[in-house]
Amino acid sequence: MKYYISFLVLNALIFMTTSCQENRNIENKFSSLNDTISIKTKKIKGRGLFELGYGSLKFKDTSETFSNSIKYPKNIENIKRYQLKVDFSEKQNNNVEILLGNKNGNQVFIVDQNNNKDLTDDIVRMCENIIWTAPPEIIKCEYLISNGKEMVKDSSWLCIGKGNGKILLGKREYFLGKFSIDNENYEIGVIEPRNSMSFAYNFLPEIALLSKFGVNKDSLSYSDLIKIGEILILNDKHYRFEKISNNGDLVTLVKEERFDNKIGTQKGMIAPEFKAITISGDTITNSIFGKKLTVIANSCGCGGDKKSTEDFYEMERLYGNDINVLHVDFNIKKTNTGIHIDSEKEFNKDFSNHYRQEYCSRICYVIGKNKRIIDKFNINQWKDRLSTIINKN
Repeated sequence: MKYYISFLVLNALIFMTTSCQENRNIENKFSSLNDTISIKTKKIKGRGLFELGYGSLKFKDTSETFSNSIKYPKNIENIKRYQLKVDFSEKQNNNVEILLGNKNGNQVFIVDQNNNKDLTDDIVRMCENIIWTAPPEIIKCEYLISNGKEMVKDSSWLCIGKGNGKILLGKREYFLGKFSIDNENYEIGVIEPRNSMSFAYNFLPEIALLSKFGVNKDSLSYSDLIKIGEILILNDKHYRFEKISNNGDLVTLVKEERFDNKIGTQKGMIAPEFKAITISGDTITNSIFGKKLTVIANSCGCGGDKKSTEDFYEMERLYGNDINVLHVDFNIKKTNTGIHIDSEKEFNKDFSNHYRQEYCSRICYVIGKNKRIIDKFNINQWKDRLSTIINKN
């Protein structure tokens, strides 16, 4: 009996010691009485649980005009140059210099990794094909960027390769913030997914809860990603994602008293009202909500993507009689099948601002009869997600 009691005491001491050590490692400590919490974050290499894409690079001949001079390597043929803008909102020309050329019959590129405008001391790399399951090596680069108050030295990681006949680039970073509220530990991650061509977080940043009470998530869905103005639930309290510093090192959350009357496209919110005109010339409004389950299905016809459009037609074929399915894209070919909304039409601008937001989108918003967003997911996940939702509703 004495041994059993001693064993319990020892376990309790180990648990208390471990908890104290974990709390000591948390720099950001807050109380649920705080209306505003500002979380210091750390930049992490790679993409973690997030999906990060690529943008295409348009190289120029070296005879063209650039914002600054650089030192070119002498052993590279057919050199072309690209200046990767660090921050599109900054007037100063802070760039990461990238060269493309040929060496020994192979296409190669060079990144000015140390930001010294001398590309003779940087590594010459083979331009590999981008394979999603095995992408090229990640390259570290340095630059200057504003943190909102002053210019600071910073660095990130780039992934560069060939795809669809283009030279593609994507930054490979996210920010991690560890914090506690009333001694309950959390981790958040922050990305800027729609701006792969700069390092500033002033466009459309997204935040996700990665760990809660010490339990880590092993995957993320679209409904886990929270935009500026949307809500995180922490310790049974609602916090609005208020802002993030220009270089991503500080996230501000503000306590929100009411969530049930919020309008937006976050899961659980009231779906925004709209009026849109279809490619057939019919005007539709949000009055369709409440009569049937409604799916607003974005596809992306650019870049040779046929799959997302095919997903819509298959969704319409299987469920079109039972639910409303609205297809959103641009340059849609006229057809008698389904309801189609051209996101580029001026009349549909307000609708697109709510339900598309980006030029290339593949998000499906599911709106229940209660006129609230009940789920959102990538259109290529519709077979797994939609049947379950329909059965529940």
